[in-house]
Amino acid sequence: MAADASLPWKLYHNPHFLSDSLHDSPHLLLAYETPTSPLRPNPLSTVMDDLALALAEISELRAEVDLERRMRRAAESLAKSVARELADERRARADAEAEMARCREAADRAVREADEDRRMLKLAEAWREERVKMKLAHAAIVLEERIQEVASNVIMQKTSEVDCVAAAARNGRERQGREIENPHIRRGINGFVEFSRAFRVRSPGLGRDRGGGDLECERAHLRVLMK
Repeated sequence: MAADASLPWKLYHNPHFLSDSLHDSPHLLLAYETPTSPLRPNPLSTVMDDLALALAEISELRAEVDLERRMRRAAESLAKSVARELADERRARADAEAEMARCREAADRAVREADEDRRMLKLAEAWREERVKMKLAHAAIVLEERIQEVASNVIMQKTSEVDCVAAAARNGRERQGREIENPHIRRGINGFVEFSRAFRVRSPGLGRDRGGGDLECERAHLRVLMK
């Protein structure tokens, strides 16, 4: 009651004063209105107008604050989503770089293996050519030796044939000389046709050997004459 009794004095000395009870219950202000003259404005109505204007501004500011709060929340949510996308993009980029590094390493390894295979193929080709050359050289040496052997055999055969022919010719000349010097032939030439039978005694082994040698010489002589 003391507070209610002191209100008119406060209103009289401080027209802009508003207590909490009056702010909560604006209709109580009507009980303390003082009669004013028509020419003098009522300060309480001015205060009420200012209060209504302030409340309207407060409502507008509250709406703006709510809008800004919602916009801030939306911006924060967008920032979080952008941050998540950026993190995902960074992880994907790191994975892509790692995969690229692995692919590059695999490509380098494949290139090195290809170069090594190419070098080994060249080396194997060189070894193959060298082996073929060695085989050809060996074959040429063997062929030359064979040709020399055949030539030597032919030369020896020709030499033996010539020796046999020369021996046969020499034997023929000796036989003719003996026949001419034979006294029986001379007697036949002089008119005597009487011949004494003579037997030549030869050893069995020597006869066979000499007969075989004469036969070979005759054959060689015939071959030479037929050429």
